[in-house]
Amino acid sequence: MAQLKYSAGQRVDVLRGAGFAVPAGSYRVVGALPRGDGPQQYRVRNDNEMFDRIVDEARLEASVF
Repeated sequence: MAQLKYSAGQRVDVLRGAGFAVPAGSYRVVGALPRGDGPQQYRVRNDNEMFDRIVDEARLEASVF
């Protein structure tokens, strides 16, 4: 079993780019999704939103705050 890069409760930033617009700010990792054939994905939540987002690991980086 592969080790996860981020753990539940950890603060992360979502990297924005062309075709991928998310509100700026820090997000909290809710949990990792089961690994399939694609990239590892995580469920993350912004404190100002009432829903989770599913984001590929490559679009996340550890928050410094």
